[in-house]
Amino acid sequence: MAKTAGVLSTVAFTTAGLPPAAIAAKKAKEVVEVVETVDNTRNFLAAGAVLFAGATAMKLTGGEKAQDFLEADPYYDQSAVPVNVYKNKSPFTGKVVSTKRIVGPKATGETCHIVIDHKGDFPYWEGQSWGVIPPGTREKDGKPHAVRLYSIASSRYGDDMTGNTGSLCVRRATYWCPELKADDPAKKGICSNFLCDTQPGDEVMMTGPAGKVMLMPEEDPTTDYIMVATGTGIAPFRGFIRRLFFEKTPAAKAYKGQAWLFLGVANSDALLYDDEFQEAKSNYPDNFRLDYALSREQENKKGGKMYIQDKVEEYSDEIFNKLDSGAHMYFCGLKGMMPGIQDMLKGVCESKGLDYDEYIKGLKKSGQW
Repeated sequence: MAKTAGVLSTVAFTTAGLPPAAIAAKKAKEVVEVVETVDNTRNFLAAGAVLFAGATAMKLTGGEKAQDFLEADPYYDQSAVPVNVYKNKSPFTGKVVSTKRIVGPKATGETCHIVIDHKGDFPYWEGQSWGVIPPGTREKDGKPHAVRLYSIASSRYGDDMTGNTGSLCVRRATYWCPELKADDPAKKGICSNFLCDTQPGDEVMMTGPAGKVMLMPEEDPTTDYIMVATGTGIAPFRGFIRRLFFEKTPAAKAYKGQAWLFLGVANSDALLYDDEFQEAKSNYPDNFRLDYALSREQENKKGGKMYIQDKVEEYSDEIFNKLDSGAHMYFCGLKGMMPGIQDMLKGVCESKGLDYDEYIKGLKKSGQW
């Protein structure tokens, strides 16, 4: 199965038991517990570490905060990844912490970063998706709206690193009517507009977490990751990058490979999380690479607009060498980007005397694609 995720996709739901209220996994050697009480909080000692209950949910080690209380044992063990714990008929109710526009005035459309509080009761792993059920009913039959899937844009610890929140990256879907010469509100995206209009405290009905195909294979810390995104398809890769380069996780401590991000957007104002990516690039120049394809500001080698496939093609030899050495390649974004990517890769394969279908088949078989 290809490591491809769209902003919206269909996932077959399976059954699974409910997770503990505040913990996604237990560590055998170093147990970290988050304990909430009504009247007071109690401190516990476990494996010589001082643990603080309540909202901090963090361990102090040598004066530095560590994110290790939501790890499996060992941290790369994916046997207990939560999948589809909450379903359509019994969704989870999260509360919005903040909704913020994260693109500039010249961006093509509006994209928002939405932080949702789940109080630690809805754990997930990087690369998974949350389903959102917009309020109201469908006009055509009066039934509840269908679930929309959104890739989670934060690590399992959330932007506040407490393990109590998760974030979504959502572009407001609108429809420009040539006759009205304006946006037609009757054809706007129901769920994206609901999410982009949320205010702190608003409730969001959620399902999931969905999917395991986009998870990082962390057992080998030298694995290279090649991440290709368009627009809000950046969401899962932001989670990857925060886990590897911003948080004090076991995965970050062990990682010795290179994570290479390609992001395609229309212009500089449409770039997403650029400040974070630039920081990661500055702090880890040998382990993080960043390339942008700005279709309205850059030209490809043929003099046309620079689309994501054109930027990837510039480094095709290096990418193929990395894949031959075991790198994993991910794609996330609008499905419309894939034909261009595939056509480009077919051309590169032909120039190298490779059969494209057999080459991709081999990558899929080894879990690299």
